[in-house]
Amino acid sequence: MTDLGADLTEQNWLEVTTVGELYGRYRAGRVPAGAPARPPGTAALTASAIPAGAGDPPDEAVPPPRFAGRYLRLMPVLPSSTPFLYELAVTPDIGFRWRYRGSVPAYHQFEQELWQGVLTQFLIESVEAARPVGHAICYNPEFALGHAYIGAAVSADYTGSGLAVEALDLFVRYVFDIWPFRKLYFEVPEFNYPQFAAADRANSAGGSLELEGRLRRHDFYRGRYWDRLVLAVYRDGESSTA
Repeated sequence: MTDLGADLTEQNWLEVTTVGELYGRYRAGRVPAGAPARPPGTAALTASAIPAGAGDPPDEAVPPPRFAGRYLRLMPVLPSSTPFLYELAVTPDIGFRWRYRGSVPAYHQFEQELWQGVLTQFLIESVEAARPVGHAICYNPEFALGHAYIGAAVSADYTGSGLAVEALDLFVRYVFDIWPFRKLYFEVPEFNYPQFAAADRANSAGGSLELEGRLRRHDFYRGRYWDRLVLAVYRDGESSTA
């Protein structure tokens, strides 16, 4: 939508439920001719835009990592963030997909385990509303092998809106900028896959995720066993076949 010249607010995205409404928002939200078509920070999830080293600015001109996009931004996880993160982890709409997979740990246990195995993590915050809406983590780093794992969750009112991709993109870029990983893994139960399907290279030429593994009948939910899928995003957009 932004590529077509529409400057839509975060609330616009969250309110849209049909194609007709989306088209109406586009008609009402087009920016004047000559203005930038895509607001900063709204690129789709991809590592291909990360500088590869050639043409880097001099050391004194190197900018800090980007933490804010058009709609969402990454914020440090502070002690005051813990109540929201705990609620996100145990709320029925999100908890069964996230870290504890439906179990409800005691609050003090959650605090103790918040940084267990985690390399870095951020609160995902709404730029417009200045409130926390999600959580992004990088965990189980293997520096000798050049890879780590990434996960993210957003509040139920943001699920399916597409806005979370912006925060995930910022987070992936941050991790690739700070550490020399070759690739980052996403592990998702198969019932979570539709949230990432549009970013899968098998489904979209511009996708950045590759399906690299499948653990058969690995996760249980609602009376059946589901496969667990291992997806990967590569530094500089390279492929597993490269």
